[in-house]
Amino acid sequence: LKEGLRIRRSTFGVKSEEAADATSLLGGVYAKQGRLDDALKMEKRALRVYRRVHGDKHADVAIALNSVGLALWRKGELDRAMAKFEEAHEMFVGLYGDDHEHVAMVLGNMTLVLDVKGKGAEALAMKEKVLDIERRTLGADDEQIAISLLNLGISYEEQDMLEEALVKYEEGLGVVRRIHPEKNSA
Repeated sequence: LKEGLRIRRSTFGVKSEEAADATSLLGGVYAKQGRLDDALKMEKRALRVYRRVHGDKHADVAIALNSVGLALWRKGELDRAMAKFEEAHEMFVGLYGDDHEHVAMVLGNMTLVLDVKGKGAEALAMKEKVLDIERRTLGADDEQIAISLLNLGISYEEQDMLEEALVKYEEGLGVVRRIHPEKNSA
């Protein structure tokens, strides 16, 4: 991947969108390898290039902000991560409005920070908001809806709200059964 990045930079230029794409991909690999400092460095570099190429109000910039936020969250830099998520959220809402899959994605990432900070009730409310956006944008029977319902069930269970957890688990299982009937015909 490093060689590919070198080739892209020499072909398209260091400040090109293609170089930023490759840099962000490299950051993702570093994160998977546990090389969190390197991952953060690559995601920040990609963000700088996207800003140079597109300005401050573009979907690629918002996605890069989200990626920097994730890198910071993985490093345990929760306040800085939340600031990046909030900036990405504001940008996505400005670009697409409140009902968009990218808005739901960044809100979901914000819940990661809230959970780690011990703000389970606040995270739970935000996860409900994410589910509402996903239902409006994806429809009722989508794999992401099932995942969000099951995650909500976990969150309710962690808050000792067992009845609510059970409702979300059952609803999530219902979605899974509807979208994968071949796997549930036993």
